[in-house]
Amino acid sequence: MPKKDLAELRKKRKEEQRRADDRFTWRVLCVMLFLALWTFLFYRNEWHPIIFALPVGVAVLYLLAYIYPKDFIALTMLISGGAIGLWLLTLLYQRSGRWDTVAHILFAAAIILSVFLIWFLRKKGGVIAFGKQSFAVMPRKGQYLFLFIACGALTAALVCTVIWGRPAALVAIIALFCYLFIAAVFYTIKLI
Repeated sequence: MPKKDLAELRKKRKEEQRRADDRFTWRVLCVMLFLALWTFLFYRNEWHPIIFALPVGVAVLYLLAYIYPKDFIALTMLISGGAIGLWLLTLLYQRSGRWDTVAHILFAAAIILSVFLIWFLRKKGGVIAFGKQSFAVMPRKGQYLFLFIACGALTAALVCTVIWGRPAALVAIIALFCYLFIAAVFYTIKLI
């Protein structure tokens, strides 16, 4: 390859990298502006703390998606969603009644649906096809075992919550986030 073509190729790649960095910078600034606005509204209106925490968690996930692989982001969403579901179950125990049974059934259905979705993605290589278009949802050689273990942990948490009630749900939430921390250490070492 001639030196002139090689220099043009390097220049083109540098320009593409600069544009990608600029896009990332603007996205980070938009996320920070959104969080600042949300914080202002939170303290201004004195909403419940979970309403403040959810957008912060989503913003952190959005920024982590640039560093970690998609299977870790899926694991984080699965465990965070399960923890929020368990926390909502603890709120229902204070009120009691027939809604807690419906909530347990919906939580179990969400776990079963998650298992089937993970199995389907593993079978298809992480790709979902809609007509002629296909979307890579997970890496082809992703760590699907972590996701299946998370579904098992969520099932165990639900069973413990049904048997022992609110204290078991709170302990299960802590255990789920400990598992997520272990997975984060694994993925961080894998990045190095």
